[in-house]
Amino acid sequence: MKTHFKTIITTFFKIIVLFRNIKMKTPEQIKELKQVSIIGFLRYRGIIPIKISGNEYWYLSLLRNENTASLSVNLTKNVFKDFGDDSSKGSIIDLVMMLDKISFPDACKVLEDYDGKREKEGGKNSFSFSCQTSKSTSKNYQITAVKDIQHPALIRYVKSRKISLQNAFKYLHEIHYTNAKGKFFGVGYQNEIGGYVVRSEIMKNPINIGDAGIKIFDVPNSKNVAVFEGAFDFLSACEFYKGCPTMTTIILNSTSNLNQALTIINQYEKVFCYLDNDDAGFKALDKLREAGINIFDTSHVYKPFNDFNEFLTKK
Repeated sequence: MKTHFKTIITTFFKIIVLFRNIKMKTPEQIKELKQVSIIGFLRYRGIIPIKISGNEYWYLSLLRNENTASLSVNLTKNVFKDFGDDSSKGSIIDLVMMLDKISFPDACKVLEDYDGKREKEGGKNSFSFSCQTSKSTSKNYQITAVKDIQHPALIRYVKSRKISLQNAFKYLHEIHYTNAKGKFFGVGYQNEIGGYVVRSEIMKNPINIGDAGIKIFDVPNSKNVAVFEGAFDFLSACEFYKGCPTMTTIILNSTSNLNQALTIINQYEKVFCYLDNDDAGFKALDKLREAGINIFDTSHVYKPFNDFNEFLTKK
């Protein structure tokens, strides 16, 4: 009888603690946590959609093995539903509880940690740069958000360049910015010196927000390095070779940034160049040869096209 009474008391206090933990979150705090992007959180966990239809992102079930996607996430409402299990649906808090098999307060803590990490990495920050376009025209831009790719227009743009969502989500972000003319957004990433490279389907050329610089994807213990002129050429190679880079990779963003990369390139035994088949690309190759670097011109892969992405989209 005493043991049974002790169990009841222990359970009662556990319920009290759980109730207090839940009460520690105000309705406003819970509402804010529910606004954390489900799509972004899943991407952070390495889970990407199998297909996108309008505002619906479809995933393979997170509860069972299947070949046809049955888990839907609505981009606009930021809710999920597993059509193979009627009880599996709701907000991102419900999703975390389901994925990690944890309580409501523990799920809130997971989301707070995740959101704090995003903020620390610049996902929520706003900051100003002096922007220089590829034509060296100085304009003032302000970045207002850097987040996972979600906007349907950017999804369409990436697909039009024949880049899979898996590679796009892995290497690019959705970047929102403003200037004197209004608000804009595009896909891009941060370079090695803190600036951003942004482009979209309405841009003829990408823009540099902040200092123009190179981007490096380091592969530990790599003896060779691959050099690309632009991000979509790099992504095209990922599609063509069906995988992530097996050697350290440098994206110049422009051949005018070659000097920034020379010291790094010199550290490798072989340099595989995927540069454009134009005067700028040829001059960059000559400069590498003059520096005594052991280069391999791999532009023959996408000839007679100007670059790797043109080859991918028009072949």
